Amino acid sequence: MYIADAVTVICIAFNHEKWIEKALVSVLFQEYENRRLIVVDNGSSDQSAKIIENWVGNNAEKLPVSVIYKSKSESYCQLFNELLAQVETEYVVDLSGDDFLYPHHLFLSVKKLKKEPDAAFLFSDATILEESGDPSSFYRPGQYKEIEKIIQNGELYETLIRKNYICAPSVVFRTAILKENGGYDATLSYEDFDIQLRLAKNNPVVFSGHVGVVKRKHGDSLSAGQYQVYRSKMLPSTLKVCWKIASMNTSQRENLALKVRILYELKHAVWSANFEVAKGFVELGKKLKMNGFEFFFYKCWLLLKVDMSWLYARFT
Repeated sequence: MYIADAVTVICIAFNHEKWIEKALVSVLFQEYENRRLIVVDNGSSDQSAKIIENWVGNNAEKLPVSVIYKSKSESYCQLFNELLAQVETEYVVDLSGDDFLYPHHLFLSVKKLKKEPDAAFLFSDATILEESGDPSSFYRPGQYKEIEKIIQNGELYETLIRKNYICAPSVVFRTAILKENGGYDATLSYEDFDIQLRLAKNNPVVFSGHVGVVKRKHGDSLSAGQYQVYRSKMLPSTLKVCWKIASMNTSQRENLALKVRILYELKHAVWSANFEVAKGFVELGKKLKMNGFEFFFYKCWLLLKVDMSWLYARFT
């Protein structure tokens, strides 16, 4: 059954006992009443499941909520897709158990999405909360006009290839379009780079100039190990997405953007001694006929396999 105007928030927790209650409360206190919550404990070894159970028991009458407890941790992308299949609302939000929503986020997001019925998703600004507790804005002051211009000029896909430009927790998806595109790629270790690109390539995207979410940075998050020395879990997925980008690109400008991304990821791969993944970036670069001193330098580094990861780990 399709439920127009409604939002489902999918909240997946994994060892988030410090933060999960605040995440759930942030959904409850949304100014937008037409929302539902699916909360999942993804095989946590801490007290996350117990905190979820107690919270749901005390608040189940205040909003529609369903809860799932996994005995073993599952791939995030695969688990999200399982939950997405159950969603009947017009919009869906992917909220990690260590982040939270500001009260106005769903109201302002849906209001703008209603004016753009073909948009695949909306994104907003966000507060980045350092492990020390210091907050900062995801976007720099005055950047909103630049974002709007990029979207109006049809350059968002190209921009997303070059750099991380959207704070993933701020995204509100149009459920039907997300499902039509297969949801997340279940073979990847993380979701945002790939799904934002695939949707932005062929669909309108909307920006809302409000601060919608708080994203926490902490040592236990997946992104904290993006360039983990020797055995990054994320770099192989990044490489796979870059190969997908090469197959999606239709212009020289898009290929130039991909070359920028390849150099950036290759640099981190060799510095962190993830040499097998680095080899994949070099192969893709060769396919794109990349040249120049920097690319040549990293190819030589890879050939020699000089391990400078001890220095990289010290300064990152």
